[in-house]
Amino acid sequence: MDPLSQALLGGVVAHAAAGRKLGLRAAGWGALAGAFPDIDVAFGLFADDIAQLQLHRGITHSLFFAPVVGSIAGWCFWRRDQLKGETSSLLSWLAVFVLALLSHPLLDACTPYGTQLLAPFSDARIAWHAVPIIEPLYTGILLGGILLLRYAGRFGWLVSLLTLVLSSEYLLWGWALNQQAIDLAQRQLVRDGVVDTQVYAFPTFFQMPLRRVVAMNERQIYVGFITLDQACDIAWEVQTRMAHPAIDALRATRAGKVFHWFASGLVAEQVRSTKHGFITQMSDLRYGKSTDVSRDMWGVRGGFDAEGNALGEAGLYYGDMSLSMDDVVAVWQAAYPDEGAPCVGITAIAGNG
Repeated sequence: MDPLSQALLGGVVAHAAAGRKLGLRAAGWGALAGAFPDIDVAFGLFADDIAQLQLHRGITHSLFFAPVVGSIAGWCFWRRDQLKGETSSLLSWLAVFVLALLSHPLLDACTPYGTQLLAPFSDARIAWHAVPIIEPLYTGILLGGILLLRYAGRFGWLVSLLTLVLSSEYLLWGWALNQQAIDLAQRQLVRDGVVDTQVYAFPTFFQMPLRRVVAMNERQIYVGFITLDQACDIAWEVQTRMAHPAIDALRATRAGKVFHWFASGLVAEQVRSTKHGFITQMSDLRYGKSTDVSRDMWGVRGGFDAEGNALGEAGLYYGDMSLSMDDVVAVWQAAYPDEGAPCVGITAIAGNG
């Protein structure tokens, strides 16, 4: 999730656990620890685009990272207090760093991006699809709790605890919305005679009710949007899944293998002819402002001749990633239609539909 939310959550968690012993120091150092796992972004400065997909949300986001690094950091801060002649609790300092560091990957796992919670023992990308990467209301809950600590006095720990409970309930609500979107999509598909599909739903941008829905079977891919504020029929856009030697060739490249893993297999593949052969692209179905998968946000692309030989190295590309203020307004209007407005299938949530 965004760095501000991660820092705020780290501060709230640390203060709820150790604020009675360490006061506002728990919130301050907890905020830094809560943001720290994204240090892995710096690793990518020395790697290509494909390696960056593997590095981010990797080992620093593992459930095994926080107990090790947090324990070392907690002991160092406790020892520093001892050397300064100050009395502090080792257990409190351990709680600050271990729990704040742990809060980061758990929050990231609530987004669609995917987090390697079990690294280095497994590279499985875990995502619970509860909340967008940026969600202002969730951030506002955490910020409000942190600001109240200044005035809460000896009841500050209670404020941080209540903030943690409220923000966690908000995430659970987001997860429940996602399950509701999946259920509604499955019912509509069955009603329309579409069976044997695997259905997924994903948060979109800056709000909770509007979900991107993807259904896949061996033959076709269905993409649509639904707002749980007004559950209208989904206006599916259907793409036939292609079988082509150039697709197989892209899948066999390093870029294709890594991106397929990165997107948890939720990809759409397209081929177009050129005078030299074929251009093949693999798009991430989890993200997009339109049901048209060709207007994707990112993917990998490569050129191949008629025999499937690479015409250069396949690599990452970026598509429609712009987001203007008009787009933000359009997203909110799609998420929260006017009361009494007729049901309209959503084919685009921002930009030109």
